[in-house]
Amino acid sequence: MREPRALWLLLIAISAAYAVFASVVSVGYTAIYGLSRWSLRPDTTAIFPYLILMNLAMWTGFMLWAPAIFWFGRRFRFDRQGWKTAIAVHLPASLLITATHLALIGALRFYLQTMRGGSPVLTTTIGDSFFRTLDQFMMVYWALVGLQHAVDNYRQARAREVRSARLETRLMESQLQALQQQLQPHFLFNTLHAISTLVHRDPDKADLMIERLSDLLRITLRKVAVQEVELAEELEYLRTYLDIEQVHFGNRLRIEYRIDVAAMDALVPTLILQPLVENAIRHGLEPMLRPGTLTIEAQADGDTLWLRVRDDGAGLPKNWQRREGVGLTNTRSRIDRLYGEQAALTVRENPGGGVLVDIYIPLRRVTSKREIVAVA
Repeated sequence: MREPRALWLLLIAISAAYAVFASVVSVGYTAIYGLSRWSLRPDTTAIFPYLILMNLAMWTGFMLWAPAIFWFGRRFRFDRQGWKTAIAVHLPASLLITATHLALIGALRFYLQTMRGGSPVLTTTIGDSFFRTLDQFMMVYWALVGLQHAVDNYRQARAREVRSARLETRLMESQLQALQQQLQPHFLFNTLHAISTLVHRDPDKADLMIERLSDLLRITLRKVAVQEVELAEELEYLRTYLDIEQVHFGNRLRIEYRIDVAAMDALVPTLILQPLVENAIRHGLEPMLRPGTLTIEAQADGDTLWLRVRDDGAGLPKNWQRREGVGLTNTRSRIDRLYGEQAALTVRENPGGGVLVDIYIPLRRVTSKREIVAVA
């Protein structure tokens, strides 16, 4: 893996800044004590450009070794399996790289001091550079190894998070699509069964139901693999479905809508209301001989969208929680996968008779740029 360009620029900037700082300190030390920080000998001729050049060579020059240090750090890592090998490699490598660098710096000092009219001794100059700064650059070597480990560990952690998130997203999408595909044939077969009962008894109603079913299938095909739609679109689909049921039940079925206008552009799971409405009709209203009322409600409340399906029919059967049908089981699974603990579905007796089914999900809307935003 290549180191990011920003890291190189940062290392060079830090080393250059420190070189300037060290040069200023050297000039100040010489001015105060009359001694050179390079040799601790009397020296009142310290020239700032000379010090800048030397410090830049020392500190930014050491960054030229960084690719080799990073390679060693990545090749011989301090992990559970390889830490012994890493120590055996990095100890001599740090000494070798640091010694080579300081030997070059000593040679540069010898050359510059000779140009300034001095008469230095090459071996003494190199030895002086080596023994005075070996500990500093050894620490820089180990710091770069630590930096390389930190960068690589961060990258690996981020890569694992991205892979995990992608796998989780793909799993959720496949689960949601499976649930949606399970739901679509369920109500389709029920509708076809209702049509079949009318074909010979009331052909006109059967024809009308087939026409409405055609509209319903057209809308359904638009929703393939779509997990969330605006409430307005979901209600359009629901009304088409209820048109079929209205033909089937006639005056025995009354339908009321109590929809908060502020909730019309809120996002809801596709087909979230249809199975609940179907349950209310099949298990609550159809067994009753008298006419029944089905009420669909929606309201935006702060950062929550509240949906309700209410009927005044037969109510809940005994032990109904032990045998929830496809509709309720499917709906619970979908909102759990989409919203987790932020959503809830409750089923209870309607005080006036029948059943109340409430759904609470996070209130989210689609902006004009088709960006989904949560309502805080």
